[in-house]
Amino acid sequence: MKKILLAGLLTAVTLSLSACGGGGSGGTVTLPAPTTAVLKLSTVAKAGQAPQAAGLELTVLLPAGVTVKTVTASKQTASGVLNYSGNVAFSNITTQLFPRPLFGLYSASAVASGKNAVKIQIASGSATFGAGEFATLTCNIGAGTSVTATDFHLTGFLAGGSGGTDITAQFDSPTFTASFK
Repeated sequence: MKKILLAGLLTAVTLSLSACGGGGSGGTVTLPAPTTAVLKLSTVAKAGQAPQAAGLELTVLLPAGVTVKTVTASKQTASGVLNYSGNVAFSNITTQLFPRPLFGLYSASAVASGKNAVKIQIASGSATFGAGEFATLTCNIGAGTSVTATDFHLTGFLAGGSGGTDITAQFDSPTFTASFK
């Protein structure tokens, strides 16, 4: 009796599984390609260092097919493209202020690498900030473009301390995390 019951149960499970996916689609679901890349930029202090920066500069090299919005007839990044984030002491300052202490300039294939680029500059005045996340850059991914985080690169990093002293040597290379929407 137990063998008949077990055989019946296995038959029912097998039949129910063979009916799965019978909706006729027969294919895989295609998700829409991402149209936005969001980069969270961070500095990293060298071991044994506790740098306090009053200004930073770096360039983000963008892969082919990736751009950023700019202010009309300008190379200046538009509102919402470059924002403070993380633990920056002055992150409550809006990027709408002109002149603003967080500044981005976009160049379309103007750098030696032939890639589009965003040059980011931060000048905090008398406020200083330590290592960690400092800005978020939002980029547009063109139709038909496929990118991964490894397609983006950071270059030209400089850090200035209070009074304009060069403290770049107190940092390792800056880093970023990327998400795609």
